[in-house]
Amino acid sequence: MTDLYIATPTRADYDALMRLAEAAGYKWRSGSKPTEGHKFDRFGCETVVWMRENMLLEYCDKPYYEDNQGVKIETIPNLANIKAIWKVSRENRNAFTMKHRLPPHYKSARKLYVICDEYSGTYLTKENEIYEALAVEYKPQESEDMPEKVKLPKRLYDALQDYGLPENGNESWPVGAISGLYDQWREEESNVLGTFIDGNADNQWLLIDAVRYGYEPEPEPEPLYYVLLVKDNPNTYLNVVSYDGEIMIADNLNEGSCNTQFTMDEIEAIDPRYKAFAVPVEEVDGDMNEEGKDDD
Repeated sequence: MTDLYIATPTRADYDALMRLAEAAGYKWRSGSKPTEGHKFDRFGCETVVWMRENMLLEYCDKPYYEDNQGVKIETIPNLANIKAIWKVSRENRNAFTMKHRLPPHYKSARKLYVICDEYSGTYLTKENEIYEALAVEYKPQESEDMPEKVKLPKRLYDALQDYGLPENGNESWPVGAISGLYDQWREEESNVLGTFIDGNADNQWLLIDAVRYGYEPEPEPEPLYYVLLVKDNPNTYLNVVSYDGEIMIADNLNEGSCNTQFTMDEIEAIDPRYKAFAVPVEEVDGDMNEEGKDDD
């Protein structure tokens, strides 16, 4: 790693850089921690921090480094908004692929996290040396709590419970926890976790959030019904055209713009009298499947 000169045009930028530098193991030449002292106060918006290859920090004003040292001063976009930089090690990558792709709710890596992969050397940004110098294992911040627990398929929820993964989350290193389970399940030839995350970046991030913030089973879906107005007549099902709410009587094909399957609340909203003609979808479809087998 070569020496780096990082501009900190605001106090927030300086504070963010000191927090990340401290987590990465840097110290001031005096031996004090990066977050100790208020060195920004001396040069203000002209402050430049020298991050030396030997993991020591120095600082001075921008004109001094530009005019006297002739060095390149780097600027990290939105530095003040970076909370942590997460490095994925070789040992903790087995369960994951495409780690450089962020899920939609992370919005922007530069505003929340910078994800880097030690194994492949792939970084989300072009300023590789800067971010590699600051790369630290991710630790959740209190302000980053999700508003609610992550909902997982019931089968996966049960499997995580069986293996003692706390449903309240708070895992500070989720990649390690999930990779350990992944390896264990592969040895046991269990495909519960593998079928959920293999090759699916969205599910991988969902599971990371579940381990960090907590998880719970997905709610059971509401029962669906057909409205069959004349028993044993396959052409007397209630149909509702989705784009204008027009009601028709036809077969029970639930396709195109016609909806033939409803929750009980939806039936009541159309007309409470239709509730008397509600038949569970699985009951009708099951009968039709049995008839098909008889025909064979």
